[in-house]
Amino acid sequence: MSEEMQELYDFGPFRLDASRRLVSRGGQALPLTSKTFDTLLVLVRNHGRVLPKEELMKTLWPDSFVEEVNLAQNVSALRKALGETPGENLYIATIPGKGYRFVAQVREVAQPDHDILVERHTRAELVIRQQQEQEEEEEKDAYGPFAPRFQNPARALAPARAPLFPWWKTAAVALAVCLVALYFWKAKATVPKDESAHSLAVLPFQSLTAGPDDQHLGLGVADAVITKLSNLRQLPVRPTDVVIRYADPKVDPMQAARELGVDSLLSGKIQTSGNRIRVTVQLVRVRDGRPLWAQTFDENFTGIFAVEDSISERVAQALAVTLAAQEKRELERHYTENIDAYRNYLEGRYAEFTFTRDGMNRAIEYFSHAIADDPAYALAYAGLADAYTTESDWLLSPREALPKAEAAARRALTYDDNLAEAHEALAHALLHEWRLAEADREFHRALLLNPNSVTTYYTYAEYLASIGQADQAIAQMNKALTIDPLSPEVNSFLAWDLYLKRDYPGCLAQSRKSMQMLPGFWVPHLIAGMCRSILGQFPEAIEEYQKARTLNPEATPPLTGLGMAYAKAGKRAEALKIAHTMENTASQSYVSPVYIGLIYHALGERDQEFVWYQKAYEDQAEWLLWLTLDPIFDDVREDPRFRELVQRVGVAP
Repeated sequence: MSEEMQELYDFGPFRLDASRRLVSRGGQALPLTSKTFDTLLVLVRNHGRVLPKEELMKTLWPDSFVEEVNLAQNVSALRKALGETPGENLYIATIPGKGYRFVAQVREVAQPDHDILVERHTRAELVIRQQQEQEEEEEKDAYGPFAPRFQNPARALAPARAPLFPWWKTAAVALAVCLVALYFWKAKATVPKDESAHSLAVLPFQSLTAGPDDQHLGLGVADAVITKLSNLRQLPVRPTDVVIRYADPKVDPMQAARELGVDSLLSGKIQTSGNRIRVTVQLVRVRDGRPLWAQTFDENFTGIFAVEDSISERVAQALAVTLAAQEKRELERHYTENIDAYRNYLEGRYAEFTFTRDGMNRAIEYFSHAIADDPAYALAYAGLADAYTTESDWLLSPREALPKAEAAARRALTYDDNLAEAHEALAHALLHEWRLAEADREFHRALLLNPNSVTTYYTYAEYLASIGQADQAIAQMNKALTIDPLSPEVNSFLAWDLYLKRDYPGCLAQSRKSMQMLPGFWVPHLIAGMCRSILGQFPEAIEEYQKARTLNPEATPPLTGLGMAYAKAGKRAEALKIAHTMENTASQSYVSPVYIGLIYHALGERDQEFVWYQKAYEDQAEWLLWLTLDPIFDDVREDPRFRELVQRVGVAP
């Protein structure tokens, strides 16, 4: 292969050289078999796109019949060679029931001779591309959405009639055309099209006016667009709770896009004046900063719904997403026509994303105002349900919060039974009420309605862990990571599932990964502390709990963990002091009884422990969902009181 036709790709620390059939890391070649290399090359050429298993097998074994297990073995060997550990999706994500996607950022190393070659063969390029496009259209008509991606360029060169030149001239011309065709076919196969399925981030729109309401509006409009686009099955969209950290106007949008690991970025500016609103948006391709679409909307504020519809539809068009009829209806759908209800809903979403005591209380207030303005606003009821479930076992007793969450979710469904957010909110409330079979049905309905919902995947994983299916819970977390691979929250929840599975090295590695993604996030420190405690590494555990406590002084679990670690390390006085402090706090504001019981558990005071567990049972405490899986309870499992508690809660035996 000539220097001109060389293909070079960089991804992570690796470089792939197609011409030399070599993958290297820091100059060190990886030992790959020929077929494993071919598998990697096809995945890298199509990075970001889900490759169906059938397409992969036909590409890798074009003239042979092979079973799916051969492909699985190839992918497994490739993951091992790239250094992926079980549960990781640094490079290759499995899309259950479909195929594989190469999820790492890929940079094609430019070849300076390409432009010269294209200029030299412009006429041939036009002829060949015209023939290829005509054949692709014919095949698309024949196969519909299952038309094969890779076409055979040789068919486009088959002569339609007898040659008019001497055979040797004909052969020379044919050879030249074949070489040109081969080059352009390879270029077409290796360079991802804009039409391929993209991952997208919608950053909070920046306010050009000084009022705090406009800042909230910018996030709210972005959230509304995210909600609409998340219903498109072909378009993974980063959720709002991930992009909110990029709301600072000083953030470089392209840097944010690279950190989020997306192919495309939608950013915008928003400005209000009286009853007028101006929204300026731009969609860009991340790998080269190329603008794909931009527009300015200047409307009365009541026209904000039409603006959101238009933005969502134009983004889908610019990314060449083929919309099913139902998806098109979702883009055009308005959850309310009441502008005051909409404003209150946006304020509620903004407050909810703060995940603070004050923020959650304000979220409930705003969602309630939105419902008062529009009593049929299903999405506001779903938001209210989520807020109550979040407050459960934290700010409110579950016995108080969960019935309110369930009632709000069910009311949402009376107005819109096809609202995925409402089914997920109901499922989550039912799970925490220990009504597991009902929760399972609602989770399945939510995922059927919106298979791109990261929130549903990780709350469903919560359910699976509660019934003892740790492996299936991890599989659901990995599905969430295929949609949002760089979310510190999702990575932390995966660490929790690995902890429940007793994979402590995996849990610690996953926790470190989440810490690196968002250094100010407290949850991975909590989970790392739990792992360290189980492993008997009490000084390290205490350090992790103290870090979590510093990052979020309002959170109770880090204080509980600290008390348990002190008790296990022989610092009984310190542990008792924390337990008594929490008991005093519980007399003034809500503290989940299970957190106090866990400290007495670590102290070995069984009678006191079960007094608090009984209170936790009466409260429907969330942690009791993990009774049968959490290794914390290993030394008390044979206690008849514990077995009775497990039976009453109804979790997996």
